[in-house]
Amino acid sequence: MLNIQIDNPDLEKNIERAYGSDEKSIGRAFSEFIQHQLIRNDVGVSIEQLDSGQGLPMDQVMRDVKAKYE
Repeated sequence: MLNIQIDNPDLEKNIERAYGSDEKSIGRAFSEFIQHQLIRNDVGVSIEQLDSGQGLPMDQVMRDVKAKYE
């Protein structure tokens, strides 16, 4: 189990306002946030690769994305 300490009073207040003290909801929201960040980073890397001419065939990309996120 991972415990996270928040050293930002404003952030802590926002979390408490949104989720109260429901640790499961907070954990679920944090997990979703991290997943979205990972996807956003992957998209950023993909854009950089396309810009540098390292594109891949669409069918290969779709198979890879499906395998990674399903």
